[in-house]
Amino acid sequence: MDPSESKRVKQECNKQFYETLNSDKRFIIHRGGSRSGKSVAICQWIAYKLLTSTEPQVVTIIRKTLPTLKGSIFRDMIKILEDTDMYYHGIHNKSENTFRYKNHLLEFRGLDDPQKLRGAFRTICYANEINELSREDFTQLNMRTKDKFICDYNPSDPNSWIYDDLESREDADVFVSTYMDNAFLDPLIKDEIERLQKTNPTYWQIYGLGQRASYTDRQIFNNWNIIDHDEFPDIDETYLGLDFGYTNDPTAIVEVGKQGNKIYIHELLYKTKFTNQMIIDYIKRIGKDQCLIYAESAEPKSIDFLSTELWVKPATKGAGSIMAGISLLKDHEIIVSKQSKNMIQEYYNYWWEKTKNGQIINVPRDKHNHCMDALRYMCFSRWKKGDNFFVI
Repeated sequence: MDPSESKRVKQECNKQFYETLNSDKRFIIHRGGSRSGKSVAICQWIAYKLLTSTEPQVVTIIRKTLPTLKGSIFRDMIKILEDTDMYYHGIHNKSENTFRYKNHLLEFRGLDDPQKLRGAFRTICYANEINELSREDFTQLNMRTKDKFICDYNPSDPNSWIYDDLESREDADVFVSTYMDNAFLDPLIKDEIERLQKTNPTYWQIYGLGQRASYTDRQIFNNWNIIDHDEFPDIDETYLGLDFGYTNDPTAIVEVGKQGNKIYIHELLYKTKFTNQMIIDYIKRIGKDQCLIYAESAEPKSIDFLSTELWVKPATKGAGSIMAGISLLKDHEIIVSKQSKNMIQEYYNYWWEKTKNGQIINVPRDKHNHCMDALRYMCFSRWKKGDNFFVI
C-alpha cells in the first residue's frame, strides 16, 4: 500500500521536526552541536512534506560538494524514504541524483555541479552544513527558492555571514539544539561528546553546547581592526592582489595600501565563473587599471593575457614565502574595511594546521584563504624583508 493511503506512518522524531513543521517563517535555521539530530529531523520533515502536499513540490538538498552530500545527508534521506515505504512507490534516478514521488521532485545537488543549479527554481531548499557555503552561494540559491529555505550547521566560526545576514532576519526562525535533544543517540557517542568538556573546551562549546566559536589558539591573525571604508585615509599609491579561481574557487582581488606601519585592505572582488577578460573589464570599470597588480604566479598564461591591458606582475613565491608573508603582515597594524565581507570571514577562519596528536604547527590550513592569498601575494611581493619598500 502507498504510504499516503495508509492511516498512519510511524516515525519517531526529535524536536527539530516539530520546530520545522510549526514555523511559518521563510527561513528556518537549525544551529546546533554535533549529533543533535537536526539533519535527520529535517529529512523527516521533507518526507512528510512530500507525503502530505497536494501541490507539486520541488525540494533541493544542497551541500558544498556532491561527494560529501552523498556520504552524509543523502544516506539519511534515503533511509527515511525506505523506512516510510515511500522509496518503493517512487522513482530513484541514481545517475541524475533525483527521486520522484507522485507529482513531487526531490533532488540532491552539490555546488560543484553548477550547471544543474543555475537557473533551476525550487519550492524548498535545504542547505545542509550551510557554513560551508559563501554568502554568494546563499544569495544565488535563495533567489531561486519560492517558499522555504531550511538550513543547519555547527557554529564553528567565530564570525560568519550567517549570524549577521541570515539569523538576524525578521523572516527567520533560529532553533538551537544539542546532543541532549537527540532521544535516539547512542550512549557511547554521548559519552564521547561529554568527554570534550575536559579534553577540548573549545570543541565542547561548539559541538557539545551548540554555541558560537570564540577565538582559538590556532587562529593565525587575531588583532585586525575593522572600520568603514569611508574612514580610510588618503593613500598615495595602492596595489592589487589577485588570486585566480573559476569553477569552485572564487577569483579574489583585494586593494592594499600602506601608510607608516599600517596596512589598509579593501576587498574588490570575490566571484566564481570570472574569466580573464571579465577581470580586465571589471578592473577598468572600477577605475583601478592604473594600479600595479600582483597575481598568483601559478597562472602564467592568465598573467600574460591580463598584461595585454593591465599592469600585472607575477607574485614572488618560493620556499618559505608563505610564512614570510604571514610574518610581514604580523609586523604591521592591519586595518580592513567592514565592507570586505569575505576577507573578514577568511580572517576569522585562517588557522594553523594541527597534527593528529593535537599539536599546532606553523602551517596554514589550505582553506578559507582566497582573499588571504591575494593579500599575501601583494604584500610579500611588494614589501618583502630585505628589499626597499616601493621599489619595483
